[in-house]
Amino acid sequence: MKFYNRKQELELLKKIIKGKNTRVIIVKGFRRIGKTRLIIESLKDKDYLRIFVPKDKTLSSFLADINERYGIPRFTTFRDFVSYIFEKHEIIFFDEFQNFQYMDKSIFSEFQDIIDTYKREDKKLCLFITGSSYSLLKKIFYDYAKALYGRKDLEIPLFEFDVKTVMEILSDLGIKNIEDKIRFWSIFGGIPKYYEMLESLKINNFTEFINLFYIKNFKSLLEEGNSILISELGGEYKIYYTVMEALSNSKNKISEIADFFDGDTNATNRYVDLLVKEYDLVFKNLPPIGKKKITKYRNKSNFFDFWFRFVRKYYDLYDVGEFKKVIQNFERDFNNYLGIKFEDFIIRSFNNLPFKRFNFTKIGKQWGKIPKAPKGKNTYEIDICAINEKTKQILFAECKWKNKVNPEKLIKELKEKTKYVDWNNDKRKEYYAIFAKSFSKKIKEKNIFLFDLHDLKKSMK
Repeated sequence: MKFYNRKQELELLKKIIKGKNTRVIIVKGFRRIGKTRLIIESLKDKDYLRIFVPKDKTLSSFLADINERYGIPRFTTFRDFVSYIFEKHEIIFFDEFQNFQYMDKSIFSEFQDIIDTYKREDKKLCLFITGSSYSLLKKIFYDYAKALYGRKDLEIPLFEFDVKTVMEILSDLGIKNIEDKIRFWSIFGGIPKYYEMLESLKINNFTEFINLFYIKNFKSLLEEGNSILISELGGEYKIYYTVMEALSNSKNKISEIADFFDGDTNATNRYVDLLVKEYDLVFKNLPPIGKKKITKYRNKSNFFDFWFRFVRKYYDLYDVGEFKKVIQNFERDFNNYLGIKFEDFIIRSFNNLPFKRFNFTKIGKQWGKIPKAPKGKNTYEIDICAINEKTKQILFAECKWKNKVNPEKLIKELKEKTKYVDWNNDKRKEYYAIFAKSFSKKIKEKNIFLFDLHDLKKSMK
C-alpha cells in the first residue's frame, strides 16, 4: 500500500536526520499504527542499520542472530555490540526497543552510559527508537528512577489516520460505496495495517469482508486482539478485558461497569483510571457543556470495540462450528453498533463539513439532567453538540443510521431537548443538523442542515 498522510511527521524526521550531533528520537504508538513504515520512509536513500528487538530471545541468542543476519562480529557483551554499531553507523533504528526489558534490564544502563558519552563528545549519531507498548516505553524513558530518564531528545506520537485519509485509502482500494466505507471505518478506525490487509485480500466490498475474512479468519482476528492487549496489559489482562468489554457494550459509567465487579466502584475506578492514564486504551468522554463530574468512558480504538463485541464474545460459538449463529448474531447487532459509530464518524468528520466557518471550539455528545423530572425520565442526550465560546454559536445534531428519516419530527424532538442545555441562554445563536443514510423528504429552513450519505461522500472529496 502506498504511503499516506504523516506529512508533518515525515518532514520533521527528515530535518532531524540532517543534524550533526547525537539525537535520540522516539516514535511511539500502538501496534499496526505505522511507526516502522514512517521511519523507513524518512530514511529513503540513507545508509542506516535497522535492528528488530524480539521479545522471546535471550541476550546471547539475540547477539548470535545479529551476527548471522548482518555480518556484525559476534560479541559476548551488549556494551561491546552497541559500541561497535555506534561507531560504524550514523543512523541506527531499534524497532520494538522495549523488548530489551525481557532480555536483560541492565541493557538500558549500558545505553545510558554510551549515549551520555556520545553527547558529551558531540559525536554524530541519529538513534531512532520505536515501541508498541505504551506503558513500557513510559517506564523506560519517563520514570525518574530509570537509567534512560531524560535521554530522549524528541518524541513523536503516532495516532490513527483521520477519517478523510481512511476514505481516500478505501477509494484507492476500489471501495466506492460510502456505506461500506463507514462500515470498514467502524471496525478498523484509522489503523493503516488493517487496510493493507484489505488490499492484500483484494476485498472491495463489505459483504466480501464478512464472508471471506470475518468467518474464515475468525481465529486470527481473536489472536490479533489478544496478542496486542495481553502484551500491553500483562498478567491482569482479564480484569482489564472486563472493563473494555463493558465499554464496547455501551456500559460507559463507573456505576454500570462496577456491576461486573460485584458493585465495587473503588476497584472499578482504579482499573478504569489505569486504562486511561497508564495504557492509553480508554478515554474520558465529557459533554462540551455542563458539570465535568458527569463522566463517561469509551474505548479509544474502533478495532477493540468491534473485537470485544463481535469476535471475543462469539468465539465459543465459532469454536464448536456454529458459524451460522455467529453470522446471525453479527447481522442482528451490527446495525446498533454502527449507530454509535456513525455519531463518532460525524464528530471526527466535522472539519470536512460546511461548519468550518463557525470555528467550533468544543464538540461532542451532550447529556445532562432534566430539572424536576421524575427519576427514569430526568436525563437527556443529544448526539452532537458543538459550540464557539467566543461567538456564542451552538449547533445541535442528531445522527440516525437509517433510511427515509423524517427530519421534521427529529428537529422538533431535538429543539425540545435543547431547552435543557444551560449555556448562554439569552445570547446564543442556535443551529440544528440531522445526519442520516437518507431522508423521507428534505426541508429548507434557516439554521437547519440536513446531510445524507450522498452529502457526506461529497464532503470527503
